[in-house]
Amino acid sequence: MMPQSTPTKVNLACGGVFVTGDGWINLDYSSADPAVKRADLLGRLPLPDDGAVLVYSSHFLEHIPRSQVPGFLAECRRILAPGGVLRLVLPDLDNLCRTYLSHRECGEHEKANFVVLEMIDQCVRHEPGGELGGFYRGLKCVPEAYPELIDFVRERTGEDLLVADRSARSMRAIGALPGLWRKVKVRIERLWAKAVLHLLPSAFRAQNVSIASVGERHHWLWDFEQLRTVLQAAGFDDIERCDASTSRFDGFPFQKLDLDADGRPRKGVESMYIEARKID
Repeated sequence: MMPQSTPTKVNLACGGVFVTGDGWINLDYSSADPAVKRADLLGRLPLPDDGAVLVYSSHFLEHIPRSQVPGFLAECRRILAPGGVLRLVLPDLDNLCRTYLSHRECGEHEKANFVVLEMIDQCVRHEPGGELGGFYRGLKCVPEAYPELIDFVRERTGEDLLVADRSARSMRAIGALPGLWRKVKVRIERLWAKAVLHLLPSAFRAQNVSIASVGERHHWLWDFEQLRTVLQAAGFDDIERCDASTSRFDGFPFQKLDLDADGRPRKGVESMYIEARKID
């Protein structure tokens, strides 16, 4: 009797968060690990029709130009087997709006102002890191002055500013510089782009040009109803909300993908978790 192959599971735009073994295929635009394959995620995916039982993508859809979202979802459907599950994780516009209004109405203005950064900064930023990066740096300089706000940031986004700061100091202390050449290359490209862009009128640059990295920019903010509409148009059915610790896919690796080591949502409570099926 021939041994059965392990069902294929796909992680799109995985970055540094991926699962190895058990049939997982991890794809991204660039790769810093042999377990991640390079691919054009907005073109035809390098996978066969009807071959995957699960397609997972976290905090990528909002980075896709809205006009290209239908094509991306069509590719996800193409590679899924009938009955396969698409799981999308992305910022929830409904949650952002409700949280902003709640804190503003309660007079908790620092928290409300942070939610504004959550919503808007990555849609409009012109420089790497944007205003959100500057806000994080300010908190890390004097963390003892803003303990409640640092906790709020972690709850909202999963960003632990204290741990990240300690990790960065530790890496510098031992002289670890992973990806140094890649960082130098990006820096050179950015300087070259700035030089070319200075040929444009300054007013045009200020309003229309961004040199933030591709993965930093949000092209749209989605709520469940918007997303359900485009998923249905792409041919998906059985569209439902889940959370960071629930899935209709048996054996989903929550701890690695959607939960951190403490069991909290890895990308914070601002995220929504949507699953849809390819019925035929």
